[in-house]
Amino acid sequence: MKALFAGLLLGILTAQASARPSLAVVDACLRTESASPKVRYTSITADAFQVTEDEEAGKTNITLQHGPDTVGTWEIKKPQAFGLVFNGKEMPLARVTRLDKRKLPAVFNPYEAIWGEAREGSKSYICATFNFDGLGKSGSFQNMRGLYLIERHAHAGATFYASGNIAVSEK
Repeated sequence: MKALFAGLLLGILTAQASARPSLAVVDACLRTESASPKVRYTSITADAFQVTEDEEAGKTNITLQHGPDTVGTWEIKKPQAFGLVFNGKEMPLARVTRLDKRKLPAVFNPYEAIWGEAREGSKSYICATFNFDGLGKSGSFQNMRGLYLIERHAHAGATFYASGNIAVSEK
């Protein structure tokens, strides 16, 4: 019985670990370009958002289409709630896997986010990177970015959050 339980636990942990994006994918999405030959980053044109409002529930969905996938955010004003949407599946921030346990997932404006796709081998992620409601536009906080990654295939809808300081180098 203990061996069965240990095997199940190991299987769950292995599945969760394999679902995590690599550091190269996280870096490509935060920088909105790939520095690794293993990762291909592509920008997603985010100029055609679909806004759906449910006045009775006080809920707003803001989504965009990327190939066969619909991705975006949902928000409820009272009580305050926010999350991501992937192909109709809603993911509240409380269910997002934090890649850096010290950082809480942040609310962001989907219109101001930079949307992209990162591919590494057979894995593909939709990325939304943002600068914390404009705070990243100037001053010492200008290079801080938040990032959500949504896995597209093997663990479709698995969602991750990271943040990072992006050093801009002179070329």
